[in-house]
Amino acid sequence: MTADTGISKEQANGSRAPAIVRVACRFTGARNRPALFLLLGEGDLAADRLDVPITRRIVDHVMSAVGDDRFHDLDLVINSSGGDIHATYRMIAMLRGRMIGDGELAACVPQRAQSSATLLCLGTDRILLGELGALGPLDAQIHTGVTDAGTPDFSSALHLLKALNRLQDFALDTFVETVARLYEHRAVRPDDLLRCGIDMTRVITAPLFERIESHRVGYWDQMLKTGEAYGRRLLCGADNKLLLNPRHLDRDDLVQDVLHDLVYGFASHESVLGVRELAGELGLRAELLPRDLLPIAHEFSVCSPETLIMLVSPADDDGSGDSGPKPPGVGMVREGDRVYRTRLGLYLPRMVKTRNPWRRENGKPGEYAPASQFMAGAALIPGSLPGDTIGLSTDLPGGPGTAPWQMPAPDTR
Repeated sequence: MTADTGISKEQANGSRAPAIVRVACRFTGARNRPALFLLLGEGDLAADRLDVPITRRIVDHVMSAVGDDRFHDLDLVINSSGGDIHATYRMIAMLRGRMIGDGELAACVPQRAQSSATLLCLGTDRILLGELGALGPLDAQIHTGVTDAGTPDFSSALHLLKALNRLQDFALDTFVETVARLYEHRAVRPDDLLRCGIDMTRVITAPLFERIESHRVGYWDQMLKTGEAYGRRLLCGADNKLLLNPRHLDRDDLVQDVLHDLVYGFASHESVLGVRELAGELGLRAELLPRDLLPIAHEFSVCSPETLIMLVSPADDDGSGDSGPKPPGVGMVREGDRVYRTRLGLYLPRMVKTRNPWRRENGKPGEYAPASQFMAGAALIPGSLPGDTIGLSTDLPGGPGTAPWQMPAPDTR
């Protein structure tokens, strides 16, 4: 029997977990404290693979993974390109509410936390980056439709507004250049220079401006300001420790400057914000992960096509401070010489672009149905967007919310 777990090595090794789960367990063991993994599959156009965005349904999966637990300390391990800014704020507000006393909520970013995922980091007390880890600008994502795989499709509001700004600059440059040329060649009378410049600029730029829907421009700006407002709520919270200089004479002005830079101060949605930018330029508590964790953090890059939402804690310390019976959905996973207590919210091996990923023929899942490789016996949870509603049914081995590679938690009653 394994100490404090009540299960044997043979039981714990009865089903082999996916690589991403084993890496998550090793990361948790090295930190020796509970960790919530929000690892959303990374897209790759060359491989015809889609990003998995943060949506309201993703928040539901996070709630399933967290259960009723509360934490003295918690690592939030993030790999995400962002998504719904409102869903993201609800998620981080919920996690902050689960912290006990002065416990630390740390954001660990092995690879990337972009767009609304940056908002997740702003709600934590410290940001720990892998060697290739980086945040991105806090530019809200605009829901633009549905992908071929049925998942929500998002575009950067910052890209859209910067494109409009570039068009305005182009119109002004066209006007100035036109007036300068007309004056240089004495083509018109001085009194007609401005009128001719305006007419020429209108002819060149009108077809471009006519394609812009003004109500959409207002919506883009509103979404960017929404992200800024959510960031202000988090950074101004009494329990937030992320600012390096929290006793600044005017904290509100400091927070405003940080958020304005995060939203508007970078050229592109893909801009890379590492430790130097976060700590040196923005004044946030950011640093590299401890040296012994860097190789483990790098292993997540191999698993980047996979999606994992799971709470993991060392079996001898589940972080909740409750030594009573464990609720349904908690399973055990052995990695190396340690056993970990886990609760799974969502696992997808990959998300492949296809017109109908949920097609069933002869009662079997379609060829590209996510989670079909490791979720034997699992059922799809019905939902309006198939690519965003895959979860685990409640009739799997080990109890509700567990996977075939998890062993049931011992009954300590």
